[in-house]
Amino acid sequence: MRALVYTAPLQVAIEDRPRPQAAEDEIEIAIATAGICGSDISGFLGHSRRRIAPLVLGHELVGRRVDDGRRVVANPLVSCGHCSACKSGAQNLCPTWRLLGMDQTSGCYAEFVSVPAAQVYPIPDHLPDTRAVLAEPLANIVHLFRLASPQPFFRMGIVGGGTMGALALLTALRLGVRDVLVEDVSEVRLDVARSMGATLAANVSTDDGRSQAKEFAGHGLDFVLDASGSDSARQAAFDLCRPGGTVMLLGMAKERSEIDFVTSIRKEHRVMMSFAYTPVDFERSLSLLIANEIDLTPWTVEMPLEQGQAAFDRMTKSPGDTLKMLLRVS
Repeated sequence: MRALVYTAPLQVAIEDRPRPQAAEDEIEIAIATAGICGSDISGFLGHSRRRIAPLVLGHELVGRRVDDGRRVVANPLVSCGHCSACKSGAQNLCPTWRLLGMDQTSGCYAEFVSVPAAQVYPIPDHLPDTRAVLAEPLANIVHLFRLASPQPFFRMGIVGGGTMGALALLTALRLGVRDVLVEDVSEVRLDVARSMGATLAANVSTDDGRSQAKEFAGHGLDFVLDASGSDSARQAAFDLCRPGGTVMLLGMAKERSEIDFVTSIRKEHRVMMSFAYTPVDFERSLSLLIANEIDLTPWTVEMPLEQGQAAFDRMTKSPGDTLKMLLRVS
């Protein structure tokens, strides 16, 4: 089968790979569309210790079951189902979880993939691939809001206007956020945030932008999400948060960061961290997409699998207002 293989940092190539053999409890899926995630980009750049070449990347997929032809999406995060974390409903914390396109598990930048049957969800024909492929990234956002449970009419800050920041903004608007600030250094992405309904989208690479964000935050925002993971973004999240407010750390761009914890201790910041999602989060994410409540289609670009190198180059060098890049497989 055709597969787009990560062969070296900054390099992917089409190769002929063996078609996977589905185990007894697995479903084979013929991939139609696969999304490029920020973690795939991290692997492409050579920054991920768990994505080592050669490897077929990708974990966001839409396709058809080979056995009956039904359109499906798949939850690519596979847990053991037997440990205490899984039994308590925290499958994302399973000590032996695995993800498509990571470690020794081939991903979905290929014609076929096999996943456990329990991970496969049918989707209606009226749900286009451009929305259906968001089930996995949106599940991360559903999960973090479920953890944080912000109070009604909360004021929020989002540091990072990329895909996850945009999905967080759209979700917050449906949860009753009162005011929401988006910080980024890309004016193009800030324009997108404004069009999505951000109360203020501030370019913090400029003095004016930083002043606007500080004035907007006032004594601080109730709930601040770091959707980037850079050193400056993490500190900015703490700086924007009010005394007694909640800082949610989602972005994983850097493994380590130095934070002014003394100031945050004195403000009694509640610090939360969110990783991935559970099956319940995935199902709720899919329901939002089927209901057409979340959509990034205007900022989605699709390219054929054979142009995978160009697609990754675009997303790493000059994404512009593209929030989701799709690879068309079949």
